[in-house]
Amino acid sequence: MPKITEFKGIRYNSKDISNYICPPYDVISQSQKNELLGKSIYNAVKIELPENYSSAKENFDKWKREECLLKEKLPSFYLYEQSFIYKGKRYIRTGFFALLKTEKLGKSIFPHEKTHKGPKIDRLNLLKTTKINTSPIFCLFSDKKNVFGNISKKIKARVPTSVAILQETTEKVWAITDTTIINTLKKLLDNNKILIADGHHRYETFYKFTNGGYILTFLCPFSDKGLLILPTHRLLKNITEKEIKDILRFFKVNKNWDFRFYTCKCFIDVKTPIKHSGLPIEYLHSTLLKNKEVNYTKDEKEAIEKVNKGEFSAAIILKSLSIKDLEYVVKKKILLPQKSTYFYPKVSTGIVFNELD
Repeated sequence: MPKITEFKGIRYNSKDISNYICPPYDVISQSQKNELLGKSIYNAVKIELPENYSSAKENFDKWKREECLLKEKLPSFYLYEQSFIYKGKRYIRTGFFALLKTEKLGKSIFPHEKTHKGPKIDRLNLLKTTKINTSPIFCLFSDKKNVFGNISKKIKARVPTSVAILQETTEKVWAITDTTIINTLKKLLDNNKILIADGHHRYETFYKFTNGGYILTFLCPFSDKGLLILPTHRLLKNITEKEIKDILRFFKVNKNWDFRFYTCKCFIDVKTPIKHSGLPIEYLHSTLLKNKEVNYTKDEKEAIEKVNKGEFSAAIILKSLSIKDLEYVVKKKILLPQKSTYFYPKVSTGIVFNELD
């Protein structure tokens, strides 16, 4: 069964942490990194995406000495709320930070995407040098009786421990030291099945490095109304006429589409055959994209523009997976292709750090 525990987190010594937190390493561009560095000399990007691994350790230790970062006095969980607007609709996503005991995947903790070697090497080198969970992994759990939901409502009635007002989100944090609440949440995770939503590379790296240690984790219920999953679209180079014909061979043209293929300034809307019992994205990668070099973008307009400019031969526009799809992944123990989901927004880095004992 999954095991979580409270911890003495290391946090910024400020109620307003707007200038200190940053996105996780895998979505930070160089221009965004420069912008974050301009906000504060203490911005977490220096730890999360450093110039070199030793500088991350040096900065972290220096910030502790200067008391820019302080260690919590009592073992805690941390309630975390992200409020944001997407396409005119307001979302509020709520979960909590805890330490999750890592184990071999497939028992009570399940992945949903394949991983690649490169990011794991990078995160392992950072972990070895700093001995810090710089950014959390993001996991989903079942809360059918709304136990966490009721707890979070009571905690949100209090003044937040820290707040960040960013361009895309407003973020609030509450430190939870009440042992009754902590024990209730621990019990809630007993006999639960956890799905890794984001952070597969960090999980696998940490498990290997610590041989089953406790990793910094953001835990959110499957039922949370603020969960938003966006698709990541595919881009292909050097598509032949035969491969374009394969689209019609593998798929059925249908207005109620699973995928939109865009090539030669023309859309082909297609649906996965009824005989395929799995998720459409599995079928796509097992047929047309099998052994293909695939590029990715989260922006549909960008995908189409890149084809129009001749940078790519074709774009494949995807629909979002649903929460039911993810519950199906856990039930069937399926491993989906890389970048099958994009949980928006990302969980910020710097809300709380975990220093390994």
